[in-house]
Amino acid sequence: MSEVRRPESGGGPDRPIGDLHPDYPLPDVDHPVTRPFWDGCRERRLRVQRDRETGAFHWPPKPATWKGGGRLEWVDAKGTGTIYTWVLGREPFLPAFKDLLPLAMVVVELDEGPRLVGYMVGCTPDEVAIGKRVRVVFKPLTERVVLPVWELVR
Repeated sequence: MSEVRRPESGGGPDRPIGDLHPDYPLPDVDHPVTRPFWDGCRERRLRVQRDRETGAFHWPPKPATWKGGGRLEWVDAKGTGTIYTWVLGREPFLPAFKDLLPLAMVVVELDEGPRLVGYMVGCTPDEVAIGKRVRVVFKPLTERVVLPVWELVR
């Protein structure tokens, strides 16, 4: 399965994958706490929260009422980091993931500090290792759901 499907004529906008398994779990892109993250992914921007007072970056996202509210803002991350840890999935925990196996699932420590969970694309499991540099790429699943996934920086 390709990461981004493009029209046969080449070029053009990213198209969602049309053959998702009916059991593929999709996030709630309208949840008030995480909506800015998913909106950013649709725009091909990796967004995280930052504390206006301390400058600290936060993941997972926190509600607007965190520490009295108003301290957190959504900012664009660089979209680069290192593999903090990883595991190779060989058995599908859901039928929807059968065609993705084997799948290198990673925890990426962003250059800004937070750690995000995702999976690797564009490489073999033998190429994945703790400490390797990665960058985000975006995989459209539906018109509204675009996942951040990771590829090695070569």
